[in-house]
Amino acid sequence: MARTITAELFASLDLVVEAPETWHFPWVGEEMLAEVAREQGEASALLLGRRTYEVFADSWPNRGDEVPLARRLNAMPKLVVSSTLDSPTWRNTEVTGFDELAAHKASGEGRITVAGSIRLVEALIAGGLLDELRLLTHPVVLGQGRRLFDTYDGPRADLELVESRMLERGVQLTVHRPTARP
Repeated sequence: MARTITAELFASLDLVVEAPETWHFPWVGEEMLAEVAREQGEASALLLGRRTYEVFADSWPNRGDEVPLARRLNAMPKLVVSSTLDSPTWRNTEVTGFDELAAHKASGEGRITVAGSIRLVEALIAGGLLDELRLLTHPVVLGQGRRLFDTYDGPRADLELVESRMLERGVQLTVHRPTARP
């Protein structure tokens, strides 16, 4: 059985997914933290684009092991899709090309989780490599910032809604999986 690739993104109502660290904290609650921790805890590897990797690598290694998510992220294997990153500094990090992701997906079991990495998520959908898209939609309209699918130029991708539930503070969790066209 091959690995699966799951992406989890924080989004505003107008689907801004860029830089959630600058806007999403007022809506973070215990349920959201538990959901993110569960997703990361079940993952066998973390998949990141270069920009998200740089943000994460600048932050998570500086948090101590007393922060459970920091302990998990720092220890787990990380794959970074990049043609410009030469020497990753965050431990357990491997740089790979997009063309090698299918081989990574086929080479083991478990789930590879994508955090952030908007362009990478769009490329995974276009390439038919994404198995699940999890959106945590926050009750805010930002009006500016990169929106999910702003620059998507891949083929049509039909997704099935397989889960939808309200978390505290008005955050909606939706889970979508690729499906055959109706």
